[in-house]
Amino acid sequence: MPAAATPRAHARRSRAGIHRRWWFWTLIVVVLLGVAAAGAFAIATRALEAKSELEAAQALVPQLKTEAVALDIESATATFETITGHTGRAVDATGGAIWRVGEFVPILGKNLTAVRELAVVTDDVMTDVAAPLIGVAGSIDPASFAPKDGAIDLQPLVDAVPAVKEATAGVTAVIDVLDAIDTDGTLSQVSGAKDQLAVLLDDLGPTLETLNTVLPLLPPALGSEEPRTYALMFQNPAEARSLGGTALSFALIRVDNGRIELVETRPAGFSNFDRYPEGVIPVPDGAAEVYPDFIGTFIANATTRPSFTTAAQITQETWKRQFGSPVDGVLSVDPVALGYILRATDPITLSTGDILTSESLVPFLLNDVYQRFDSGNARRDNIAQDLVYAEAVDATFGRITGGPLDPNLLIEALVQGWDERRLLYWSANEAEQAQLAEIGLNGEIPISDAETERVGVYFHDNVGSKVNFYLKQAVRLSAASCADDGLQSNRVSVDLTNSLDPSIVDSRTVSVLGNWKAEGVQKGAQRIWSLLYAPPGAQITGATIGGSAVPLDDLHDAEFPVGKLTVTVPPGETVTVTYDFVSPQAGEKTLEAQVTPMVNATAISTEALDCATVAAP
Repeated sequence: MPAAATPRAHARRSRAGIHRRWWFWTLIVVVLLGVAAAGAFAIATRALEAKSELEAAQALVPQLKTEAVALDIESATATFETITGHTGRAVDATGGAIWRVGEFVPILGKNLTAVRELAVVTDDVMTDVAAPLIGVAGSIDPASFAPKDGAIDLQPLVDAVPAVKEATAGVTAVIDVLDAIDTDGTLSQVSGAKDQLAVLLDDLGPTLETLNTVLPLLPPALGSEEPRTYALMFQNPAEARSLGGTALSFALIRVDNGRIELVETRPAGFSNFDRYPEGVIPVPDGAAEVYPDFIGTFIANATTRPSFTTAAQITQETWKRQFGSPVDGVLSVDPVALGYILRATDPITLSTGDILTSESLVPFLLNDVYQRFDSGNARRDNIAQDLVYAEAVDATFGRITGGPLDPNLLIEALVQGWDERRLLYWSANEAEQAQLAEIGLNGEIPISDAETERVGVYFHDNVGSKVNFYLKQAVRLSAASCADDGLQSNRVSVDLTNSLDPSIVDSRTVSVLGNWKAEGVQKGAQRIWSLLYAPPGAQITGATIGGSAVPLDDLHDAEFPVGKLTVTVPPGETVTVTYDFVSPQAGEKTLEAQVTPMVNATAISTEALDCATVAAP
């Protein structure tokens, strides 16, 4: 029988057991620390890789956008493939078990989660949005947008509809996912990456929404389903109206499966269109007081109100009364937009020997023609002017529909004209027009929203002249919270400059100057209605002309308060008018202005508002 263990021996064995356990746990800790270090190193390495790949991808997005807008599809495709390579590697770098484990680490984990989600979203933008757009663009030859033998090939437009719809849905989905990514408390590089992607999507989303609405409408509008007829209105901003200019002339256009035919041109004179004792369409509440005897009584003044819906409905109803059949829609263009379009083609020589180019068309049609024909017989002069104008329109239209064109420059010109409200479209198809109205493409008075207060600044010639050719205008906007009620005070300042040199006034014809004696104005002076359309519910509190306060009549057009001033600007002088108004709701907003598209572009700027100069309502 073995001897019982002594206390000393028992203690030695206990110390030995503790010693062995200490080394065991030490080994475990060392192993775990090694694993953690290796994991941390792996995560750090992958994080740097993901950061590098995402930054490289985002840096190439502006280049991709530039190439796509320029329709350089080969370059855009190559850039797209490079970007998707970067985003794919970023997704791979942020995947796997080690990265997911790291997401549970306090502080660090939130950053890792956000980076992984941003990598996936960025990759989704490429695969779900850019890919379908690049794919359909690659199948479209830009030259297909230019008419050939008077016809546009509609099939590329039809083929593009599904791809744009897919890309639009992709943007919507990606925006929702991006909004859900939580970057509060993350590193500035992480939150900054989200903000940069959000800016990109905020810019892309509305563009795709617009394209997704407009693109399906184009083939039917160009006669893919049945022939259509349009009244084409030519506005003359040398004689301003709120929408742009007097409706100087009209043309009837027929489209059938992409083929475009100019049927006839009709100057807007009394020999072609009747004047009516009352408006041919219902007049919006209050509008008749703003524009007495102007709305709907004569087609040349269809553009009096700053609403293309109103102008188009007047045109359609007048056309039906005059010629017995309505048109399917109304298009509008002014000579400035025609000048943009002529950038895409060669100079055009008229029978008079005059040569039309993008630089010469505007002064020729809006000034030279009125100077050239001045026999003293107004009727004979008008006929001669109309004939030259009609030939210029016919020649330009023929070149656009059948002549040599640079398709890229043509598209660029059309977009610029549309953005400046010099090209407008209205459809008699109620469903089509409703779709255009939803995205704000119906040429209407601007509407304010939660972030932006929008006003309309409009001009209307009040002499019956073409002297607005010499008008230069600038709009200055200022806003501040000046009252205890939190309602924003706003000021709209308008500088009107008559650039007609006083030394040449006597050489200007009656066609240019108008009947200034009968109107009781100085020769060469511009007498203009200057109008402010304030947001619905706003209160117009004051106005000045040349720094002096002037009274305002209590006017409105539908729901819009209207400030109307009659301003006379002598040759070579500048007159400044101001309007003050108070916003209808409390809070600060950005102030924006929509301005009548005139011959000379309007400079719009923002400046500080001195509350000491603001009168109490």
